[in-house]
Amino acid sequence: MRVTNNAWLRMKVAACSGGSLLWWIICTLPPSTSSMTRSEASGRLVMSTHRNGPGKTAPKLLQDFLAFDPLRTGQNGTVLADHTPPVGEGQQLAKPIGSCQHEYATKHKQSVLPPLDLRPDGTTKLKLAAVCKKCRIHADVLLDYKGATDPCPNSSYPLHHFQRLTSADEVGQSRIKYGWQCSAPQCQAMLEISYRQARIYDQEKDLLINTEYLKRRYEAVVQQDPSREGIRQATPMEALSRLRKYTRDALDPRHDRRSFPANNKRFMEAFGLYGQDCRALLERLGFKYADDEWALPNPDTIDDRFAADGTSHREFLEDVEIELLAWMYKLSADTGAANTAAAEGWPSAIRDLERTLSAQGYQRHASLRRPGTANEQNAYFASLGSLPDFADNLIEFAYDRQSMCDPERLPYYFECLQVISESRQTEQLQMKVATLESQDLVSRRDLHAAYRYLNIPQSEASKLDDQRVLELFQAQQPDLGPAGAEEARQALYRIGTARQSQILINASRQSVETYDDALSWLGNGADKNTPDDNLIAIVAAKVAESKANEEIAQKAIATIARERKSNMLNNWLTTGRTDGYTMDVNEALRYLNIEQNISDIEPTVLPILFDSARKDRPGETVEKAISAIQKFLANQNTAGPRAPEAWPVGLTSHGNTCYLNSLLQYYFSIKPLREMVMNYNQYKLDTSKYTEKQERVGQRKISMVEIKGGQRFAEDLVHLFQRMIKEPSSAVKPEEDLVCRAFLEPKDYALLASDVTSATVAENAVDQKLTNAETGEDASAASASADRHLSSGSSTTLQGEEQDVTMTNNEKPPTPPDSPKEKAMEKQPSDGRPPLPPRAQLRRFSTSTKEEALKLAKYNATQQQDVTEVHDGIMFRLRSGMMPRDVDEFGEQEDPLRDMYAIGMTERHIEKGVEGKPIPQTDSSITVNVPTEPTDIYSALDEVFDLQPYGNRADVEAYKSIRHLPPVLQISMPRIGFDRSRGGTFKSEEMIKLEDELYMDRYCDASHVDIAERRRRCWGWRKQLRGLKKEQRALTETGVDQLDGPTAVSQSAQYLQNVSETNNLMQEAGLEGIDIDDQLPGVLATEAHEQSKRLVSLQTEIESLQAMLETQFQDLKQLKYRLAAVFIHRGSHGHGHYWVYIHDFANNVWRNYNDERVEEVSNLADVLEAKTWQQGTPTYAVYVRDEEKERLVQPLCREPERTSMAEAPSQQWEDGHQPQQQQQQQVEDVQMKDSSWNQQAQSHSSQQTVAPQMTVEGGQQSWDEQRQVAHANW
Repeated sequence: MRVTNNAWLRMKVAACSGGSLLWWIICTLPPSTSSMTRSEASGRLVMSTHRNGPGKTAPKLLQDFLAFDPLRTGQNGTVLADHTPPVGEGQQLAKPIGSCQHEYATKHKQSVLPPLDLRPDGTTKLKLAAVCKKCRIHADVLLDYKGATDPCPNSSYPLHHFQRLTSADEVGQSRIKYGWQCSAPQCQAMLEISYRQARIYDQEKDLLINTEYLKRRYEAVVQQDPSREGIRQATPMEALSRLRKYTRDALDPRHDRRSFPANNKRFMEAFGLYGQDCRALLERLGFKYADDEWALPNPDTIDDRFAADGTSHREFLEDVEIELLAWMYKLSADTGAANTAAAEGWPSAIRDLERTLSAQGYQRHASLRRPGTANEQNAYFASLGSLPDFADNLIEFAYDRQSMCDPERLPYYFECLQVISESRQTEQLQMKVATLESQDLVSRRDLHAAYRYLNIPQSEASKLDDQRVLELFQAQQPDLGPAGAEEARQALYRIGTARQSQILINASRQSVETYDDALSWLGNGADKNTPDDNLIAIVAAKVAESKANEEIAQKAIATIARERKSNMLNNWLTTGRTDGYTMDVNEALRYLNIEQNISDIEPTVLPILFDSARKDRPGETVEKAISAIQKFLANQNTAGPRAPEAWPVGLTSHGNTCYLNSLLQYYFSIKPLREMVMNYNQYKLDTSKYTEKQERVGQRKISMVEIKGGQRFAEDLVHLFQRMIKEPSSAVKPEEDLVCRAFLEPKDYALLASDVTSATVAENAVDQKLTNAETGEDASAASASADRHLSSGSSTTLQGEEQDVTMTNNEKPPTPPDSPKEKAMEKQPSDGRPPLPPRAQLRRFSTSTKEEALKLAKYNATQQQDVTEVHDGIMFRLRSGMMPRDVDEFGEQEDPLRDMYAIGMTERHIEKGVEGKPIPQTDSSITVNVPTEPTDIYSALDEVFDLQPYGNRADVEAYKSIRHLPPVLQISMPRIGFDRSRGGTFKSEEMIKLEDELYMDRYCDASHVDIAERRRRCWGWRKQLRGLKKEQRALTETGVDQLDGPTAVSQSAQYLQNVSETNNLMQEAGLEGIDIDDQLPGVLATEAHEQSKRLVSLQTEIESLQAMLETQFQDLKQLKYRLAAVFIHRGSHGHGHYWVYIHDFANNVWRNYNDERVEEVSNLADVLEAKTWQQGTPTYAVYVRDEEKERLVQPLCREPERTSMAEAPSQQWEDGHQPQQQQQQQVEDVQMKDSSWNQQAQSHSSQQTVAPQMTVEGGQQSWDEQRQVAHANW
């Protein structure tokens, strides 16, 4: 009897076809030579045959062995024999649905297990034979250390690392074998895992335990001898037990009785008259029938269990015996029958498997967080051939082995290590990653991010040569700020490192040591034939883009001048003048046929115009015209400053802090918020009176540390707002402390010691309290003077000592000088005592050992952040420090700041047509969906408040309504979405048209009596509209630009018609034509016509529905809001730039706040209908109540301090006003009405310590130090 198992055949086919081309390499180094001496490494150089490819550590292989079901193999490979593909490059290996959850038990008779104290050597061989209790599959694990000189595990190789050895694979009729080899050069242990099918077929099992069969056998025995006593019907458990007893007797050589009568009543009860019902089974097992007797099988003994492969008679019977035991367990579990062999148990083989593979007792990771690893990270562990519970040193070991054995995937394995390190946040792995990064190793994800930053699709990256990559890098530079340019250089450096391209590496480092390097840095088509004056024009344009380019530009020109021996270039280097710039800018514009004024031309468009002019009219005059325009832009400084009291100040960026500058400008422009911050002492919780706060903020209980941290953050905001009011120049730079505190945990605020001196001064300083007591007001004045130095000067010191502060004729020093009176007081004490020695310079940070927290905050601050997340974090800090007025129904603190933004909403669930009770909700903003097509603000809000499926439940729908609207309505418009087809996140560039006037009646339940019915009608119409648009897209989108569906079908019909005509000509020439159905062209032409008609019909229906939707709420205009601010982002999801538009209602002007530049918006479409890349995409919109707009939004709040005539030369403002002459006055710190704020800040900060390695006045570290920014954190 033979039963064919189709699953087993499929497994054999997979094993045969799953192999790949193999080759042998020399493996000479252990996994991590970086931690060994040279002598140790050389001592381990072993010439051995070794495969190239990934492997698995022994614990991982054991896990896969337990998961692998040979009877059910997946379509993309097996979890045991194959290696999982890199994340994002294919489906991850997993157990097929329905795979057996194995319960292996050791077959001790067939196993040769290691003793407990075994230390393997080159003669050691181990074997473990196991069988599964559920599927009764048999598995043999054979490990041979033949030839090993230092077997694993040892000090260098704590685990086996097995690589597939497909040459050892075998596929038989009922057996399959896989091979592996340890990659350790001094181990090289050979591992074989083989599988055999169950010995007892399902039909044979049914023959034994089917109660109908057993009943017939009983009746046959009774009928054959009715007078025989003691006959009864055997149970299924008895039939299995009796066959197992006969089999065990046959295997026991000590059992003398080798036969029994065929008419044995217990035998016949189970197997029929004289055993004839089961004769085929018995004879297959080796029983023999003769002379009315059955003889037991006589299997030969096995001398060498390692050579046994399951084909011997004894192994066959041993397998049958344990399978019968497995069937007895299953029968007992299914029917409740008593298992007569239950006392023998079914001991798990896992412990024996671990000992055989030396996978027991490995070091595990003790997580400080909740146990378990995120599912998305498991694939990275699997790629390293490791397990999620591996200790850090084993993760390093697995990475080293994979990198050594599979160098082609080294970048991907480094990515795996990065992901695991980021997840664990352990020092050991972070140090490993940092070390590898310092060795210029680039991970796969970092390389992909670098290509994305340069707008190079991953599918095209490998097709582009180095020169093309460099051109794309240079083309991007004009659109980037200093931080963006540095990030682009970092991206280019990674690409150059990955490609081993010195030209890209030099370009990224801005190296201009050679002639070619200098030309590459200039870009813009500059080569060895470019005239000198054109090179100077290019340099002028690059310096105009960024002042930071000036120094390297001079080096580049100097290198070129030295190579060319050019007098013109040398003259330009020494005097800054040449004879090349003689054309007036207006004349240059006319010559290039540019009718716009130079101030109206977008700078990024100029290179396109220049290229067009060079193509249309090449020649020297064109080049001079271009040079004239570029020089004009480079030296343009004709516009005088605006009157300080008539224009807001800008905010200078700390690297990538454009997002924070935009938020700070927004906070300053909202008058109630500004006043709340400026008078924060009136709102803050008195921490001397209250030791805790029961009210929740952000739906959680907050600590006293967070309360005080919020109050300290408010103090920084007060200082900034005072400077924004009083600053006489056009821009201020937010304090370093403020930027840090936006990302620093409140518990670490103490590290920011704003008023302490260096450690040396602290040791020799006079006690502050004593000094204050002795000197009275003088001490306060000295402290205020010191604080003024700190706050005003820090923006300069953040530049670093290598960057001098450039002073123009009209600029003031950033740190106001002390008045002569103050200096005199310092030089000569009033009591005649000798003057004190000069004070040591004050520092901004303490020397705390917790500098990592500061570094992290500083790093986060200079990362590109999401405006929404930072805004929420700042509001949380401010509210944490405030005195609660009351609590809402959720236990959330009520306070004036929350009153400004809190939106009350209700959510209703509809299940099976029944509407449930309203569920109240509160939020500070409305978040719309990521747009997938051009839309408007009403449509985006409709998607939020429409009826839609609730979660994953298909039978429940939900919709939201507004029950309360705040004075300031915030709408978040996220742009980052996930696209499965792209395999990752993307930024949506689709337009969202904003309305200057927004009416919210349609979303409020109480705004109109029939509002609910109107909304329901719109839900139905929008559902129809979505269906019609989906059908429209299906008919129009073909994947080819400017080719819709009907046209494609029509042209296909025309093509087929031409083929038919060609066939006639071919037949006339005696050639065989292409066989095409004669009716097919006509059918396609008809289909194209029908599709065209349907598109017209669809468009009509769509326009009709859109018109109905647009007019449904036209009469509801009671809840009117006006657009007050719009946050804009330009760039991709990996990098970009933020700015904000704010509407000054009192002066009826929109302003663009772009870091230090504040300009009037001339084109309102930039705000309301941003369509192009240059206009950016709106990510956050703020509306205010129409009746309160001028009270709520007052961005112009200026009382600039005037310098003395001796310090500030006379100048003419743009508006024609001359600054009034003022008396020379002492420069003082801006003070609040309640001067206790400064005293409190000084008292608080004076208790702090000094932190090293942070920005200090006169220090060597720079906040604006160019740094690598890998990803935007949206």
